[in-house]
Amino acid sequence: MGLKIVFTDENNENFIKIDQEQSDYYNNLLGSIAIDYRNTCLDYKDHFVVLVFDDDLPIACGSFVEYCKDTVEIKNLFVKEGYRNQGLGNTIVKKLEEESKNRGYDFIILETNIHMPIAISFYSKLNYNLIENYPPFVGNELYVCMKKKL
Repeated sequence: MGLKIVFTDENNENFIKIDQEQSDYYNNLLGSIAIDYRNTCLDYKDHFVVLVFDDDLPIACGSFVEYCKDTVEIKNLFVKEGYRNQGLGNTIVKKLEEESKNRGYDFIILETNIHMPIAISFYSKLNYNLIENYPPFVGNELYVCMKKKL
Protein backbone atom coordinates (compact mmCIF):
# COMPACT_ATOMS: atom_id res chain seq x y z
CA MET A 1 0.00 0.00 0.00
CA GLY A 2 1.60 3.26 -1.18
CA LEU A 3 -0.41 6.03 0.49
CA LYS A 4 -0.32 9.56 -0.87
CA ILE A 5 -2.17 12.68 0.34
CA VAL A 6 -3.22 15.35 -2.16
CA PHE A 7 -4.82 18.76 -1.55
CA THR A 8 -7.28 19.88 -4.21
CA ASP A 9 -10.78 21.28 -4.73
CA GLU A 10 -14.28 20.03 -5.54
CA ASN A 11 -13.54 19.94 -9.29
CA ASN A 12 -10.92 17.19 -9.03
CA GLU A 13 -12.13 14.14 -10.98
CA ASN A 14 -10.88 11.74 -8.28
CA PHE A 15 -12.81 13.67 -5.64
CA ILE A 16 -15.93 13.54 -7.81
CA LYS A 17 -15.45 9.78 -8.21
CA ILE A 18 -15.03 9.02 -4.50
CA ASP A 19 -17.81 11.47 -3.61
CA GLN A 20 -20.14 9.42 -5.82
CA GLU A 21 -19.01 6.26 -4.01
CA GLN A 22 -19.79 8.05 -0.74
CA SER A 23 -23.26 8.94 -2.03
CA ASP A 24 -23.92 5.34 -3.01
CA TYR A 25 -22.70 4.11 0.39
CA TYR A 26 -24.97 6.48 2.32
CA ASN A 27 -27.92 5.83 0.01
CA ASN A 28 -27.60 2.12 0.83
CA LEU A 29 -27.11 2.81 4.55
CA LEU A 30 -29.72 5.53 5.13
CA GLY A 31 -32.03 5.37 2.12
CA SER A 32 -34.23 8.39 1.51
CA ILE A 33 -32.60 10.31 4.39
CA ALA A 34 -29.33 10.38 2.44
CA ILE A 35 -31.03 11.37 -0.79
CA ASP A 36 -32.91 14.23 0.90
CA TYR A 37 -29.68 15.39 2.53
CA ARG A 38 -27.72 15.47 -0.71
CA ASN A 39 -30.53 17.29 -2.51
CA THR A 40 -30.87 20.07 0.06
CA CYS A 41 -27.68 20.43 2.11
CA LEU A 42 -24.64 20.11 -0.09
CA ASP A 43 -22.97 23.06 -1.75
CA TYR A 44 -20.02 22.17 -3.95
CA LYS A 45 -18.38 25.57 -4.20
CA ASP A 46 -14.97 26.54 -2.87
CA HIS A 47 -14.12 23.31 -1.06
CA PHE A 48 -10.64 22.64 0.26
CA VAL A 49 -10.32 18.89 -0.32
CA VAL A 50 -7.99 16.30 1.14
CA LEU A 51 -7.73 13.13 -0.96
CA VAL A 52 -5.91 9.99 0.11
CA PHE A 53 -4.70 7.56 -2.53
CA ASP A 54 -3.49 3.98 -2.35
CA ASP A 55 -1.17 4.10 -5.34
CA ASP A 56 -3.52 5.63 -7.96
CA LEU A 57 -6.79 4.62 -6.29
CA PRO A 58 -8.66 7.30 -4.30
CA ILE A 59 -9.57 5.64 -0.98
CA ALA A 60 -10.56 8.48 1.35
CA CYS A 61 -11.53 12.13 1.30
CA GLY A 62 -12.64 15.05 3.39
CA SER A 63 -13.27 18.71 2.73
CA PHE A 64 -14.27 21.98 4.29
CA VAL A 65 -16.14 25.06 3.15
CA GLU A 66 -16.33 28.46 4.77
CA TYR A 67 -19.44 28.66 6.94
CA CYS A 68 -18.90 32.20 8.19
CA LYS A 69 -16.03 34.63 8.75
CA ASP A 70 -14.34 32.65 11.56
CA THR A 71 -15.72 29.14 10.94
CA VAL A 72 -15.42 26.35 8.39
CA GLU A 73 -17.66 23.32 8.03
CA ILE A 74 -16.31 19.81 7.45
CA LYS A 75 -17.97 18.02 4.56
CA ASN A 76 -17.52 14.75 2.71
CA LEU A 77 -15.44 12.78 5.23
CA PHE A 78 -15.35 9.27 3.81
CA VAL A 79 -13.03 6.26 3.93
CA LYS A 80 -13.65 3.27 1.67
CA GLU A 81 -14.67 0.14 3.55
CA GLY A 82 -11.48 -1.86 3.04
CA TYR A 83 -9.39 1.01 4.44
CA ARG A 84 -11.30 1.84 7.62
CA ASN A 85 -9.87 1.61 11.15
CA GLN A 86 -6.38 2.49 9.93
CA GLY A 87 -6.34 6.12 11.05
CA LEU A 88 -7.12 7.67 7.66
CA GLY A 89 -10.17 9.57 8.90
CA ASN A 90 -8.14 10.96 11.78
CA THR A 91 -5.37 12.00 9.39
CA ILE A 92 -7.81 13.76 7.07
CA VAL A 93 -9.50 15.66 9.91
CA LYS A 94 -6.10 16.76 11.26
CA LYS A 95 -5.12 18.03 7.78
CA LEU A 96 -8.42 19.91 7.50
CA GLU A 97 -7.89 21.43 10.94
CA GLU A 98 -4.33 22.49 10.10
CA GLU A 99 -5.37 24.15 6.85
CA SER A 100 -8.32 25.87 8.53
CA LYS A 101 -6.05 27.28 11.21
CA ASN A 102 -3.47 28.35 8.59
CA ARG A 103 -6.22 30.27 6.80
CA GLY A 104 -7.13 32.14 9.98
CA TYR A 105 -10.31 30.36 11.02
CA ASP A 106 -11.07 29.90 14.72
CA PHE A 107 -13.67 27.11 14.64
CA ILE A 108 -14.71 24.01 12.74
CA ILE A 109 -18.29 22.76 12.73
CA LEU A 110 -19.87 19.66 11.25
CA GLU A 111 -23.05 17.67 11.19
CA THR A 112 -23.64 13.97 11.16
CA ASN A 113 -26.67 11.73 11.17
CA ILE A 114 -28.12 10.68 14.52
CA HIS A 115 -28.15 7.08 13.21
CA MET A 116 -24.34 7.09 12.93
CA PRO A 117 -23.09 6.73 16.52
CA ILE A 118 -19.66 5.65 15.27
CA ALA A 119 -19.25 9.01 13.54
CA ILE A 120 -20.40 10.90 16.65
CA SER A 121 -17.93 8.93 18.78
CA PHE A 122 -15.14 9.48 16.22
CA TYR A 123 -15.53 13.26 16.31
CA SER A 124 -15.94 13.30 20.10
CA LYS A 125 -12.57 11.58 20.43
CA LEU A 126 -11.10 14.39 18.32
CA ASN A 127 -12.48 16.95 20.82
CA TYR A 128 -15.54 18.02 18.87
CA ASN A 129 -18.43 18.96 21.16
CA LEU A 130 -22.16 18.69 20.56
CA ILE A 131 -23.82 22.05 19.87
CA GLU A 132 -27.27 23.30 18.92
CA ASN A 133 -28.08 22.45 15.32
CA TYR A 134 -27.11 25.24 12.94
CA PRO A 135 -28.86 26.14 9.67
CA PRO A 136 -30.00 24.24 7.66
CA PHE A 137 -30.26 21.58 10.40
CA VAL A 138 -32.18 23.62 13.00
CA GLY A 139 -35.20 21.62 14.13
CA ASN A 140 -34.12 18.49 12.25
CA GLU A 141 -33.84 15.66 14.76
CA LEU A 142 -32.08 13.38 12.25
CA TYR A 143 -28.84 15.36 12.62
CA VAL A 144 -26.46 16.35 15.38
CA CYS A 145 -24.04 19.22 15.04
CA MET A 146 -20.59 19.49 16.59
CA LYS A 147 -17.94 22.19 16.97
CA LYS A 148 -14.26 22.49 17.83
CA LYS A 149 -12.15 25.53 18.64
CA LEU A 150 -8.89 25.46 16.69
